[in-house]
Formats: sequence, C-alpha cells, structure tokens
Amino acid sequence: MMRNVSRFAVAAVGAAATVLWFATSAQADAVVDNGYARGGFIGYGDKIWVEHYEGRTSSVEWYTDYGRSGSCSVTVPDVSKTCNYDMREDGTITLWICTTGPGIGSDECSIAVTDRINS
Repeated sequence: MMRNVSRFAVAAVGAAATVLWFATSAQADAVVDNGYARGGFIGYGDKIWVEHYEGRTSSVEWYTDYGRSGSCSVTVPDVSKTCNYDMREDGTITLWICTTGPGIGSDECSIAVTDRINS
C-alpha cells in the first residue's frame, strides 16, 4: 500500500512539473526571473504571467515601444496569475519582474528583457 502511494506521489509531482513547464516555458516569448519569482510575455493571446517561488508580492512591469505600459501582480495566498492584454501586432515589449516583502530591504528586480510582439 505504501509503495503505491509513493509511486502515485512521484507520478503526480512529475506530471505537475511537466504541465507547469509546458504552460510557461514552452509558450513564453520572453521570461524574466529575479530569484524570488518569474514571469514573462506570451505573444499568442497577449498574456503576461507571474508566479512566486516564495510568499511575497511580485509584479511583472512592462511597456511597449508604442506607449502602452502596465503590470501583472500576484501576492500571497495566490502563487500565480495571468493577465490578458490586447497588444498591437507589431513593435516591442520590454518587461522585468520585481518582488517585495519580508526579508527584502527594497524591491528585488530582474534585468529588463525586450522582445518582439507577434501573435
């Protein structure tokens, strides 16, 4: 009985990791990471996503070369969020992720990443 529970747990963890990898990394056009959280831009559907590694507040900040800007934030108790935007089909988007919370003196931000907006 215990052996079957262990096999099930290993299979469930592997399946969840595979789904998460395909849901974010495989489709993401640009990815940012600051060690506390990661996020990115998915051109197909114009989505910005953010997910926590630790229980803090994290936000993907972004702007386009044609004057739009915004952010997609997630805070405890949620661990991830996807925000939908309607982008033009040309131009570039620049994004970075910042995290704030206990144990961080000031915002911990990633470097900015710029990508083409294509869907």
